Amino acid sequence: MTDFQMIPLAKLRLSEANVRKNDTTMFIDEFADNIADKGILQNLIVVPAKKGMFDVFAGGRRLRALGVLLARGTIAKDYPVPCRIFDPDAAEQSEISLIENVIRQNMTPTDEIRAFKYFISEGSDLDAVAKRFGRTRRFIEGRL
Repeated sequence: MTDFQMIPLAKLRLSEANVRKNDTTMFIDEFADNIADKGILQNLIVVPAKKGMFDVFAGGRRLRALGVLLARGTIAKDYPVPCRIFDPDAAEQSEISLIENVIRQNMTPTDEIRAFKYFISEGSDLDAVAKRFGRTRRFIEGRL
């Protein structure tokens, strides 16, 4: 089964099949700020679990960032989260989680430089750009 559905945040929990185990909270506050500002830009991938719950096996950082927003009182437990529902076994869940984390292409430094310069030219300062994109001020300075 592959279906898209809005699922209340309270019905989502992190799956053990999610392969990302390290650095899961790095820049999580900035990620939460971004979600609060722009919404969730990419759906979570879930599998049905017991008692009406869903296990998130791809999108764990997005789930953690939503948890930060919940703790801050920015969103409620019934906040609708866009999810893609699969029904694979545990091995396939881990494979899909790995695919989501590995098969992607980061921007080139040149593209990052152009993008950061654009936001600086539009009036943002280095600290604001760093926070907005989950980077350190030193990283932005290095790119510029």
